[in-house]
Amino acid sequence: MKILISIVTISFFFGQFVFADFNQAESLMKKSDCLACHSKTQKIVGPSFEEISKKYKNEKNASTQLTQSVIKGSQGKWGAIPMPPHPTLNEKDAQTMIEGILSLANTEENSKKKEKNEPEASTFDPTTVTQVDIEKGQFYFEGRLRFQNRGPSCIACHHVKNDAVIGGGILAKDLTSVFSRLGGRGVQAILGQPPFAVMEQAYLDHPLTPDEIYALVAFLNDADQKHLYQTPKDYGAGLVLSGVFGAIVLMVFFLFIGARRKRFSVNQDIFKRQIKSQ
Repeated sequence: MKILISIVTISFFFGQFVFADFNQAESLMKKSDCLACHSKTQKIVGPSFEEISKKYKNEKNASTQLTQSVIKGSQGKWGAIPMPPHPTLNEKDAQTMIEGILSLANTEENSKKKEKNEPEASTFDPTTVTQVDIEKGQFYFEGRLRFQNRGPSCIACHHVKNDAVIGGGILAKDLTSVFSRLGGRGVQAILGQPPFAVMEQAYLDHPLTPDEIYALVAFLNDADQKHLYQTPKDYGAGLVLSGVFGAIVLMVFFLFIGARRKRFSVNQDIFKRQIKSQ
């Protein structure tokens, strides 16, 4: 009987180390897109892992429930922003991630980290933004200033309502109010580690630098704040007038060339001279 109890006890603690290891869970998350919307201690687009672990700490079926939410997606549990599905994610890996997240509620690792005041990754601070940062971000957005790693410009797929920017693409989300929706940390996270398939592939070998991300966030924040008073550049009338003017110039040119052309072929004149000589 004692041997059986010992085996059960060892199995329990061993299981805790295997399934409730946050480091192991985090390594799996880095292979997916989890860290684009979540972090260990801070809310980005979605809640932090600490918040999740505290909320589901006392729920019996939390692991199963959250594993299914990761694979199938969910909405309304943490606000209006939905959790996208991950149908290709292995269920065992998803459960390992969830077990690691839930284990945070039973440790003091995070509170110790805060007590030590360990520095976190630099975040966007609107109070330190300069007009140069905003203009630089605008140029990056439009493609007038190329990214260091030669990634595509944002305007190819996105639109921003702004007097200084021509209308952008409609293939992806309008970014006029993205700062209000996601905040600085959220926008930074998405630009740094794109969670969307097309964007991920576009920047896979062309990642944005921290300075480029900062400038883009500065521009998007400025555009968000001023969007009620802005209208996108409209080149419609200018393009029409340019087209009409160009057409007139071409017509005059061809009329001038046409007026000097020969009325008849050279052979016609030769033929007439031969007739007269007879």
